Amino acid sequence: MYSAHPNECEQSEPGIVEEPIDEAAIRRRNFQSRLTEKLWQWWSEAGRDGVPNWSSFDVTKQAPLIPNIYVVRALDGCFQFRLYGERAIQIIGQNMTGQVIAPETPGAISEHLHDYFSRVLAGGQAWRCSGRLLYKNREHIRFESVDIPLIRYGTAPDTILGVIDLVG
Repeated sequence: MYSAHPNECEQSEPGIVEEPIDEAAIRRRNFQSRLTEKLWQWWSEAGRDGVPNWSSFDVTKQAPLIPNIYVVRALDGCFQFRLYGERAIQIIGQNMTGQVIAPETPGAISEHLHDYFSRVLAGGQAWRCSGRLLYKNREHIRFESVDIPLIRYGTAPDTILGVIDLVG
């Protein structure tokens, strides 16, 4: 399902392109959304010396991102959606706040998200996704998202801050 080489673009079965964002990825393909690019630029600057801390992100300085933001926290091998902005809810068609994604959670979306979130935190890199949504009755919607790892507790990345936006 995924490339054996972690720095290559990865194509998931439904046609979503997932790639860790580095300078080579940026040269290959420009961002499709100014919101996803803005989050990545913040992360790139804040993370010059490693993965930034959660407290480094000042939402008051990132007001245009607020409606499109979502927050995911790692909890004992699972992931919990902690927050979904109003526009993010509109894009995917449901409010995921509070939902837990465990390795054994049934369904293709849950299995895919668990695997993807695990890679984002394990690699300590920002990732970009683009393609068509996996959610039922949303398959026609094209999106781009950026997911950045942050350290909230301890010394390892344990929180993902993401932005999702519609693209043409």
